[in-house]
Amino acid sequence: MFSFLKRLQEFIERIKRNKGLWFTTLTLSSIIGIFLFMYILLNMTNSVKDQVYLSIHEDYHKSLDNILSNKKSQYYSIIQALQTNEELLSALEKNNKQFLINYTQNINEQYKRESLNSIIVSIYPFADKEATVRNTISSTLRSKGQIFGLEVQQSGVYITLIQPIERNGFFYGLVEIKQSIHSIKDEFEASDNNFVFLLDKKMLSKLSLKAKSGRYKDVVTDFIVYQSAYSSRFYTKITDNGEESFKEDVKQTYGADEVYFRTYKKATDINGADIGMFVIGEGVEKNNGFVNIADSMVNSVTSVSLGLVISIILFMF
Repeated sequence: MFSFLKRLQEFIERIKRNKGLWFTTLTLSSIIGIFLFMYILLNMTNSVKDQVYLSIHEDYHKSLDNILSNKKSQYYSIIQALQTNEELLSALEKNNKQFLINYTQNINEQYKRESLNSIIVSIYPFADKEATVRNTISSTLRSKGQIFGLEVQQSGVYITLIQPIERNGFFYGLVEIKQSIHSIKDEFEASDNNFVFLLDKKMLSKLSLKAKSGRYKDVVTDFIVYQSAYSSRFYTKITDNGEESFKEDVKQTYGADEVYFRTYKKATDINGADIGMFVIGEGVEKNNGFVNIADSMVNSVTSVSLGLVISIILFMF
């Protein structure tokens, strides 16, 4: 070790005696060091940028989960109020169909007046357990369990809560509270973010002809969009960089281009089947948006690094 250091010292002394070689060596070493520093700094900055993207992607997913959780609580509050209505309980017990039809029509008309994405209430007496109703209802009437989640029905895709009505151990029937999946859009747009639900094409067979005819538009090979519910500016940009790029973004669950940052989350129904894709994002031009902040950070570091290199080179020459 000592002999190596001695030889290195002698080598440096010889270079110093040759002024031209010494200056060239010093210059090259400095430039290599500067560019190595730039490379490390830019890599670290890009890594931080990716971490920012990942953090925001996780925040969007948490926001989506919170929206669905809040809707469940909202629907359950409605059901609790219905369970205290003695006339309703009596009609359920006697299977008074006309009363139930009038009752639900009045409630649904009220919700329709209050919101475009209105809540829809349906009531099923226990006597309907053998009637011709959709499988989810008939099986829940028999199991007397609660169900919450997404469901593709003949009239569209819904967020659904099916809750048994029981009192003092007596089972009266079920209340179903549902709302269009597209109602989630309002929650994100209130925060100046973008949202779109893409339906898996395999689910089209579950929709009625009226519900799907002329209403859906292709976005990518496997997914379609209910076009009247969303801004085309957001969903048409999803495949601007090609379907392979889209698949890569879906694989890593987020992606960004020159117009939007987007995060993706698979949508599964109450039976665990994949029915589509949630896409949430924001425009990169958004003031004080995190995409602008992350890009500004990278650009600032790049500019400072280049300025440092140019200054040192000018100083050396």
